Amino acid sequence: MADVAALARQLEAGAGASGAPVALLVVDDECRVAEANLAACRLLGLARDGIMNRELGDLMMPAAAERLESVWGAFHASGGHAGPFELAGRSPREPVDLSVTAAVLPGRHLILLSPSRGDDPSATPANGQGPATARPPTSREREILSMLAAGYTDNQIAHQLELSPATVQTHVRNAKAKLGARTRAQAVAMALRAGLIADGD
Repeated sequence: MADVAALARQLEAGAGASGAPVALLVVDDECRVAEANLAACRLLGLARDGIMNRELGDLMMPAAAERLESVWGAFHASGGHAGPFELAGRSPREPVDLSVTAAVLPGRHLILLSPSRGDDPSATPANGQGPATARPPTSREREILSMLAAGYTDNQIAHQLELSPATVQTHVRNAKAKLGARTRAQAVAMALRAGLIADGD
């Protein structure tokens, strides 16, 4: 546990380049809080004792907790960014985005909590990565993710579905945004874990 606390202090020292407090959590593979800094306690509106050893989803509104559960498998494997997530006990309910750095220590993952990038959950941040939203991918987006999972290229998908490659890329981009995935591979993995597509489709 000392290593986890030291890690949180070290990362906090370098994370706030603007001088503003940075809300950081360290969680285990089950997304249970192993460490929380003061900025995270303030953001969550709880004392450190009220955060430690709790699952992060327990600190969120039910719909946000469900969304977190559906993406956590991919996040703890490879990291990622998603939002907005509404926190429980906050009034007004200001949503936050999560940036996850996977495996900063064995079985430990760093989460940076930051104010959501906008009220529109379908908005795409400046880095070109869309946040996860309550809307699941459409049937066409799921179909294309299934084909990606089966090893098809954009051109092969476009030919088979009678679409342009650009349209296929748009569907993939939209699916990534809805799932909060950084890459195509992560989107496919998240869709598989969430049961949105079947393995071997």
